Amino acid sequence: MDTNNDIRNNTGADAWKMKQGLVPTVATYCLVALIASLIIGMAVARSLSDISKLATATRDEVLPAIIDRQRTALNLERLGRFAETIHHSRDSGIRRQFLLAGRILSQDSVFEENETINQLVVAAYADIEAIARLRDRRDQLDDEALAVLHGFSTGGADMDALLGIAPGRELARLLFEADRSIDRESMARLESQFLQLAGQAGTPAPRVASSLDNARSFFRLQAEVLETDATCLGLWLGVNESLEFMADSLSINAEVTADDRFTSIAGLADRVMQTGLLAAGALMLAFGVLLYFSQRDIVTPILRCVHGLERMARGERDVVLPEARLKELDAIRSAVERSGSLMAQLAERTRETQATNEALKAEMEVRRETERELALAKERAEAADRAKTDFLAGMSHEIRTPMNTILGMADLMLETDPTPVQRQYIEVFQSSGAMLLGIINDVLDLSKIEAGEVRLETVPVDMADFLNRTREIVAGRAAQKGLAFRIEQADHAPRRFLGDPVRLRQVLVNLIDNGIKFTESGTVRLAVGQAADPPGRLTFAVTDTGIGIAPESQEQIFQRFTQADASTTRKYGGTGLGLAISRRLVELMGGEIRLESAPGQGSTFSFTVDLPEANGAEADPAPLPPDALDMAALLASTPCAVLVAEDSDSNRALLELYFRDTGCRIDFAVDGGEAVRKFESGSYDLVLMDIQMPGMDGYEATRRIRALEAARDRHPTPIVAVTANAFQEDQTQCLAAGCTDYLAKPVSKHALLRCVARHARHST
Repeated sequence: MDTNNDIRNNTGADAWKMKQGLVPTVATYCLVALIASLIIGMAVARSLSDISKLATATRDEVLPAIIDRQRTALNLERLGRFAETIHHSRDSGIRRQFLLAGRILSQDSVFEENETINQLVVAAYADIEAIARLRDRRDQLDDEALAVLHGFSTGGADMDALLGIAPGRELARLLFEADRSIDRESMARLESQFLQLAGQAGTPAPRVASSLDNARSFFRLQAEVLETDATCLGLWLGVNESLEFMADSLSINAEVTADDRFTSIAGLADRVMQTGLLAAGALMLAFGVLLYFSQRDIVTPILRCVHGLERMARGERDVVLPEARLKELDAIRSAVERSGSLMAQLAERTRETQATNEALKAEMEVRRETERELALAKERAEAADRAKTDFLAGMSHEIRTPMNTILGMADLMLETDPTPVQRQYIEVFQSSGAMLLGIINDVLDLSKIEAGEVRLETVPVDMADFLNRTREIVAGRAAQKGLAFRIEQADHAPRRFLGDPVRLRQVLVNLIDNGIKFTESGTVRLAVGQAADPPGRLTFAVTDTGIGIAPESQEQIFQRFTQADASTTRKYGGTGLGLAISRRLVELMGGEIRLESAPGQGSTFSFTVDLPEANGAEADPAPLPPDALDMAALLASTPCAVLVAEDSDSNRALLELYFRDTGCRIDFAVDGGEAVRKFESGSYDLVLMDIQMPGMDGYEATRRIRALEAARDRHPTPIVAVTANAFQEDQTQCLAAGCTDYLAKPVSKHALLRCVARHARHST
């Protein structure tokens, strides 16, 4: 038994030693392919030698004739370019140079070899000489026409004589149109009109007659110039056409000759290609034989090993492969069989890694796409926000400017002691204007809040003064509806607090106006107190006895452009923006608006905000005398000089009526430049400066006035910006330019005179 096993093992060892190696076998196959390649290369080299001999013969026999024809065609083209230069050049020296060059070129020996071409060149050169003479004549005519036209220039003797007759200006216009004319038909038409008008002048004076004769000479010279241009153009086109035709003919002949010879070369190249294809076929056959033996002895054993590895990857651990003819491949087979288990594990790990990589790649692509979409959405949102802000700013300015005149004139009409019916009409007029202005302000405020451009101030505020000013704003509206308005302040409420009085008052006025609007009888009350916990927080509550709000509509009314229902809008009006703005402002102050209401039982809007007590801080400056004081009488007692910069006629008329009974001296400037000049030459106690004006705007005018004061060491004069630019940044820009104060249009007579009185009092 053991002896038989030993015999089989020895037999296998002998067979292994008898197997061929991989390197000798591949060398044999490559030698066969190399011999086939040498045979093919010799055949192709012979064909290429034939092509080389034919190309050399073509170069020695055909190419000189082709070159001569091409040279002749090139000289004809150059002669054509010389003619074109002579025709278009305005410099006589350049024309003479190119005429001489054309004469030399026309005598080139290459033309003498062909009698037809030589005759064509001689005729063309004669035409070129004629073009040069005509161009010289045209220059002479231009000089003569220019000399005549000089007398008709502004201040010239001929122009003065021509303007002395009735149709003189029209004759001068026709004369200068003739100078710009570029065709003979229009020149003839202008000359006919000139002669017709000149004949209407009757018998002119000698000086006028001389001027008319000069004008007729100018028309004659201009007509001759145009005629000369037409003749030159015709000669040049003829020369250019004949030379181009002959050059094209020579080029075509050269191309035909070259094409015939190169056709022969192409035919021989086709034969070379056929030989190459046959050689390639033979080479492919040789490589086919090589591929067969390589497939049988190399590729097939390798594929069997690969298939064995694939079976291992599928979980087949015991893989048996047939023996290979080459000993190296047989060694590989044995290694594959021994590595079955390891390869199965490696394949599994590879599949897991690939799946993980694909998942990560997909996730990264999704994230990149999301980032691109977010960036694009951000750009679109920013562009839309900028467009909305620009539109609202422009809309505000364009509406506030005429609204200033409308509401101002309504105020003045009430001062004229109107009849009851007229007073009723005017009050409706004022109410509608105020409603429109309120809509504009609400839209602008909401836009600024949504854009995040609202910045709250923190300044010391006197509680009593703050509540009094709030009462002044809303008390009149409550009185008009016959309602009682009360302000109740808790004993423990602080006397001063730190906050933004403008925005806080805006919230309170919105809530109080809302209560007045929806209350037909009864009371509207504002209650102010201080929260017990945490300290430093103020509470405000506005209560009315109006129609009330249903529970299902209470959250809805704080949305933009929304009211309780459609009938509310029809009956009471409004845009539905006031409560939305108030809610946003209270949230900016760190609070939240609460509503308690029921239908028919009134409503209470309340909020608590963080407004700490201002201990020891300075309060707002003391106001001017009470609003009931007649500002016109106050200014009459202390009259002042006021410079008003305003480009609108209606607004200037309105301001003049505002100051009519004040005793003030008013000077108007229609733009910034005039305002600066008047300020520099005059003396003024106050300047009212519009911002948007043609030419120099209010910003630049203010800066220049401040520069004049600094240069002359003068005390700064109060400058109040009165503008329809109502954004906070507009006010900031006005103050940065040097303005002392700021009033947004529309501005009432009382507010304007109050501001003038305050600054005039300080300046004196």
